[in-house]
Amino acid sequence: MSPYSELPCWVIMNCGDNNKCPAKEQPQLNCWDIFSEVDEKVFNICRDCLVYLSRQEESILSRQEMDQIMLAKGIDVNAMSAGMAVNSDS
Repeated sequence: MSPYSELPCWVIMNCGDNNKCPAKEQPQLNCWDIFSEVDEKVFNICRDCLVYLSRQEESILSRQEMDQIMLAKGIDVNAMSAGMAVNSDS
């Protein structure tokens, strides 16, 4: 599984803090499960989503590809991971 698999979908998708989102309101569920309840066709979109791909046992994207995509989105996961490690030590 990808090192991104533990990140919430709104972090991976770089959603703004002010966006009201059912996934933020139900973080224990996978976002694709939440949205497929609304529209079954949404899963076809979700299968191509970075969040879905990052949580698969055998992702089609390598760690390097995911790192590049995340950096292009303006998300430095290495810095986030370092921050999480520091916080978990507290």
